[in-house]
Amino acid sequence: MKLNRRAAPHIRHQESSRTLMSDVILLLLVLCALGFLYYGPRALMVCAAAVIPAVIADAACTLLRGRAPNPRDLSPIVTGLIIAMMMPASVPYYVPAAASVFAIAIAKHPFGGTGHNLFNPAAAGFSFAAICWPGLVFMYPMPFDRLPLFGDVTTTLYQNPAFVIKLGGIPSNDITSMLLGNYPGPMGATNILVVAACLGYLLFRRTVRWQLPVPFLATCALIAFLFPRVAGDGIQSVIYELMSGAMLFGAVFCITDPVTSPKRDTSLAVYGVFAGAITMLFRYVGGYEESMSFAILLSNAFVSLIDRYNESLHRMVRRKHLEARKSKGGAKTQPLV
Repeated sequence: MKLNRRAAPHIRHQESSRTLMSDVILLLLVLCALGFLYYGPRALMVCAAAVIPAVIADAACTLLRGRAPNPRDLSPIVTGLIIAMMMPASVPYYVPAAASVFAIAIAKHPFGGTGHNLFNPAAAGFSFAAICWPGLVFMYPMPFDRLPLFGDVTTTLYQNPAFVIKLGGIPSNDITSMLLGNYPGPMGATNILVVAACLGYLLFRRTVRWQLPVPFLATCALIAFLFPRVAGDGIQSVIYELMSGAMLFGAVFCITDPVTSPKRDTSLAVYGVFAGAITMLFRYVGGYEESMSFAILLSNAFVSLIDRYNESLHRMVRRKHLEARKSKGGAKTQPLV
C-alpha cells in the first residue's frame, strides 16, 4: 500500500476562514452601498481610507516578521470595513486610516497575526480613534445631506440618539426612521432592518453561532428593561437602547469574531451575557455614549478565563457521569447471594 505524506490538517471542511470572511465582506459591502445611498461618494472614500491602510499595514507587518504576505488573507479588509462602518461619513480621511493602522500594527500582529490576536483589531482601532478624536468620531451628518468628497465638511453635524439617552432624554427619532436608518449615526450601523438581516444571513450560513449574539442582545435588553433610561418606560428603553449607536452592528460583526471569542457553545453563551452586561455598564456610567468597542476589548480580556473554567466544569461533569456509569455497571455484575 502506498501512503502519501501530506502536511496537516488531515481533516478538512468545506468552510474555511476565507469563505467565512467572504461572507462577512459581502455583507459589509452591502452596508457600504447603503452608506453611498445616504451620504454619496464620500462614504466610499471613508471605506477606502480605512481598508487600503489596513491592507498595507498588514503586508508590512508580515514582512517585518520575516514572512511572506498571504494574498488570500482577507482579514485586513474585514477590519478596515468594520472600522469604516462605525465612523460617521463626515470624518476626515486620516482618522479611519490611523484607526486601521493601529488595529493592524498594535492590536493584531504583536500577538501573532491572523488567528492569534487576543483583542478584536477593529474594536481596538475604533477605540483608538474615539479617544484621539472624539469630536470627529461622535458627530454625524444627517442622511441625504450633500457631503463634499474632499475638504472639510461644513454641513451641520448632530449627536447620535445614544447621546440623547445618556443625557436622560427621549430621542426625537421615530421607530420607523431608526429601522430604515434615517437618522444621524455611524454610516453602516443605522439601518436596523438591514443589520438584522445580516445577522440572519450569518446565522443561516453558520458563519456565526447564535449562542453568542442572542445572549448578548438579550442581556442588553433585560438591563435596559429593568433599569430604563428613557422616561421610566422599560419597553421603549429596550427599543431605543438596541437601535441606537452601534450596538446591533457590534453584536453582528464585532463580538462574533471567532478568534477573540470562546470556543464551546456554553462558553459563548457565558461570554455573550458577560459582554452584554459590560456594554450596558459602559453605556450607563462610561464617558462616551457609544462605548461598544471599549466593552468588546474588556470582554476579550476574559475569554481565556471563561474557556478555562468552563472546560474544567465540563471535565468535572464528564467525570461524574463516568463514575455513575461505572457504579451502575458494577452493581449489575455483582453475584447474587
